[in-house]
Amino acid sequence: MRSRYSAFAKNQMQYLRDTTDPQTLGGIDDEANKEWAENAKFLKLEILHSEEKGTKGTVEFKAYYNILDEDHVHHELSTFRKQAGEWFFKSGKIKGEKTK
Repeated sequence: MRSRYSAFAKNQMQYLRDTTDPQTLGGIDDEANKEWAENAKFLKLEILHSEEKGTKGTVEFKAYYNILDEDHVHHELSTFRKQAGEWFFKSGKIKGEKTK
């Protein structure tokens, strides 16, 4: 999760594709991710909970960022799948929040 956060912060879209489960890669909007990453100033990542069960994992996190002098929080529960010893992002359930 931390490496994917860093990839967003550094706008490394190929890394994000490379670490996404090939079965769900078609559902990812690369252009929207790129535009968001280019416009956001990433402030911090907070891991709220993570769990691993065999080849399945979940991570609940909050990514704090700023766009146009407005602070935001991206709150997500992500699922991952382990294949050949490597973790791949499978899906995410997003809950949007705004900081004060």
